[in-house]
Amino acid sequence: MTTTTERIYVIGGTGNVGTATVKELLKNKVLVTVYTRSPEKAKTVFGDDSNLTVVQGELADLKPFEDTIAGHTRLFLLLSPDNVFNFPKYKVAIAEKAYAAGVKQIVHNSSISTIFPWRSSVIGEANRRSEEGIVNIPNRGAYVAIRAARFFINHLTVEFNSIKFANAIVDTIDPDIEQAWTSTNDVGLVAANILQEPVEKHGDAVYELIGDVVNSADRAEILTKALGRKISYIKTTPEEKYKTLIEKAGLPHILAYEFLKENTAPVQVTPGFSILLKRKPETLAQWLEANKSLLL
Repeated sequence: MTTTTERIYVIGGTGNVGTATVKELLKNKVLVTVYTRSPEKAKTVFGDDSNLTVVQGELADLKPFEDTIAGHTRLFLLLSPDNVFNFPKYKVAIAEKAYAAGVKQIVHNSSISTIFPWRSSVIGEANRRSEEGIVNIPNRGAYVAIRAARFFINHLTVEFNSIKFANAIVDTIDPDIEQAWTSTNDVGLVAANILQEPVEKHGDAVYELIGDVVNSADRAEILTKALGRKISYIKTTPEEKYKTLIEKAGLPHILAYEFLKENTAPVQVTPGFSILLKRKPETLAQWLEANKSLLL
């Protein structure tokens, strides 16, 4: 039985960030609607819950969303990177329909790369244009943008093969260059917290989320300790990294080329992260300890 009058719509609820958000909301007896291509996946991830409604739909055809958004008070908007080239088109369209239906607050999973120099990042530009498009919707409700750093879960995606089978992390940067990292679990929980707090508290806030700062040499040491075997850092050439991203990670040229660059992001843990999260943010060492079985 629900204990709140809020009804929260989540687009992207079965991904890593969205799953953490939806589980937290359901734990707190909030009415949640998840818009997904695969109702079967949603059932596998969330089970049967009387407070959960699953709507099957695609981004290219938002009619199922239009038919079901009425009556919801908030929206959590996050899309898979697979859709990065259409982020502005889809995100702004969804936001327009949500506000028109009476949604009071949209929380948007954007990216810290929006702060990079203009048009220097494909992902940053897509999210920046999305943010601008939503901000400029006439007579809109509240709009909160979450800008997280690179995710720990990259160790299980683009870096999985090199860690699992070559006992190495491979990149083009010097081993002592610090990088900003964040847990998808923490980002999802921050979103859930915002969605349950008064709309007026967060207004049109922008929250950058960096949970840990680690260089590549230290990452290799953390992996070594967590996995119980030697993991090395190998500095490679841009040509070799590009080839790996294309052939093994299956990325298109523009994204593979994007990941050759090391754009400048803040390199300190976000001072207010623990305030939004209501606990200390997860470190890379803690995340690897919890997920090491997938890399053993």
